Amino acid sequence: MSENTSASSQIASHNSWNQARRRAFLQRLYSTLGLSRQPTELLSFEEVQEKLRLTQNAYRGLQQVPLNQIVGSVGRYNDFTRTFLPLIEDDSWRWRRVAELQAEMGLPPIELYRVGDAYFVKDGNHRVSVARQYGAKTIEAYVWEYETPVGGLSADAQIDELIVKAEYRAFLDRTRLEFSRPEQSIVLTEPGMYPALELEIEVYRQNLEQIDGEPRTYEEAATAWYDMVYTLAVDVIRESEVLKLFPGRTEADLYVWVSRHRKELSERYGEHVSLRDAVARLAEEQHRPGPVERMVQSVASSVAGLVHSLTPDREVPEPEPPPTEDEPLGKLLAQVQTYPPEMAYAGQRGDEWRQWQQMLRAKVWELLGMTYQPAEQVEVEVLGTSLLSGVQCTKILMTAADGIRLPAYIMHPVDLEGPAPALYVFPGHGTIQQVAGGERSPHQGNALSLAQAGYVTMTVEERGFGELARVDHIALDNIARLVGRTWMGITIEDALRALDYLQTRPDVSPDRLGVTGLGLGGGLALYLAALDERLRAVVIQNYLGGDIDPLTVLGHGCDFVPNLRRYAELSDVARLIVPRPALYVYPKGRSTTVAARASFDRMRPSYEVFRCPDRTRFYEHDKGSDYDAAVARLWFDRWLVEEEDPSCLLWAPVEKSGC
Repeated sequence: MSENTSASSQIASHNSWNQARRRAFLQRLYSTLGLSRQPTELLSFEEVQEKLRLTQNAYRGLQQVPLNQIVGSVGRYNDFTRTFLPLIEDDSWRWRRVAELQAEMGLPPIELYRVGDAYFVKDGNHRVSVARQYGAKTIEAYVWEYETPVGGLSADAQIDELIVKAEYRAFLDRTRLEFSRPEQSIVLTEPGMYPALELEIEVYRQNLEQIDGEPRTYEEAATAWYDMVYTLAVDVIRESEVLKLFPGRTEADLYVWVSRHRKELSERYGEHVSLRDAVARLAEEQHRPGPVERMVQSVASSVAGLVHSLTPDREVPEPEPPPTEDEPLGKLLAQVQTYPPEMAYAGQRGDEWRQWQQMLRAKVWELLGMTYQPAEQVEVEVLGTSLLSGVQCTKILMTAADGIRLPAYIMHPVDLEGPAPALYVFPGHGTIQQVAGGERSPHQGNALSLAQAGYVTMTVEERGFGELARVDHIALDNIARLVGRTWMGITIEDALRALDYLQTRPDVSPDRLGVTGLGLGGGLALYLAALDERLRAVVIQNYLGGDIDPLTVLGHGCDFVPNLRRYAELSDVARLIVPRPALYVYPKGRSTTVAARASFDRMRPSYEVFRCPDRTRFYEHDKGSDYDAAVARLWFDRWLVEEEDPSCLLWAPVEKSGC
């Protein structure tokens, strides 16, 4: 990148920061003056988790998430407004650094927790802030969804909503109406209403005991109250159509208000007031704006004009210099960016080339902390078989080298005749259920669609995901690194064991194996193919890693191999696949695709040197974050089906005639 481009990017990021800070000030001012009814504070995920009793989550894969549905944060809810405008001046450098990265090469996915329709930032608060400031509507995110027995949160959730949700949960726990009357829909919108209903039910229970002369449990009283009191009252409310006068309110809200109103009328007039009379009088006394509200409405435009007049004109400041080598970050960046990889490719040919490949392969193996040993026999338990869209799908448990039993799917056409090429499909930041077509995600049906095309496909649940998601994969990675291992290395070892198993199956052609994956799965496919020559073809989709900015500023640790940059670049790892066929697939129109192509261009000459340039391609598609199964199928068909002698792919034409 040129110095002029860098300076322009710095100016733009500085201006965007100043504009975002002014907008944050105005947003809070409007809220303080009562000119905005929208929530201005981010929700604390910890508070939501406590009030809604959230315990179980499931990984949902990589998704495009609407930015306006991200309403809270894990730990940093005081640093931004509800629309993620920055509130902390000391965040200036980091915010602007992310903005520059966004302008230059785009932003990697963030991490979110989903609760109902609301999302909370687990990692990537600044990326959300920058994306909103630059006008984006959606953002790519790895999503974990929490089970919410009370229906979750809305995208415009406020603290009151949390209180209501917690009260609803307590109400259901005490009344057990969700079991005795599962059709019930007692939805209230204000705090304190559910406790009022609980008290009403307790009074009703005491009355029943006096009438019947025998004890009644609270659950019994709640069921009787629902049938004999609440349901009849709601029928009257529906018939009166009074709910139309209270937009945004529910039948249950009206029930509570009518009950209170009916009591007040009885006390005021000293006589019994029927339910229908109470509903009618409540409609007549429908709320009108009070004097304070009318005053606020009358001066709103004047105050807004005054605030606007106080906003300074936009100026273009001088860009701040990047961190110098006298600063810790500047010193570290300079060291990494200028460090010459000790084992980088240097134009080796022939025997020197093979020696270089062997040495770098051994080093990558070491950096991943791998301890894999080939298995002559892999223990597998078949759990069941089903048919899906012309494909036989078998669920198995494969025993890993450390004894962990890994869920997996084996898929192939129902009418498969004879041994067929086999493909190992990495779920990446997804699950085998998604890859097998059972759940919607960018990974949806990768293994299924390739099996429909005539391949035997296998996908194994990765540790920390899906059925193995009790502990997050990031935590597993952190623990593994304490003893020189990595989550990525362990996952690749599981895949190597799966290849051992595939080669023993009678329906698999053992010398026609391929591998593919999306995102992190693409990265795993890259490393697996680089380390194991049993794989004769590879399709890598949407993987970008190893660049200094994403690693230091935004990094997602599971995507990176510790100390790799000391010895090699990502393009060198890709060279370990040469001369075997490798297709690199990326979405059109994304800045990350530009960076990926640059890495590809550094690697591609190796295929040209060995006179097999047709064995690698960089393909751009318009499917966004989704896996492109059609182009993957064409690539595998060319090299695993049409190639008469797949062993030929281990050699370059310049080295071995006839290939």
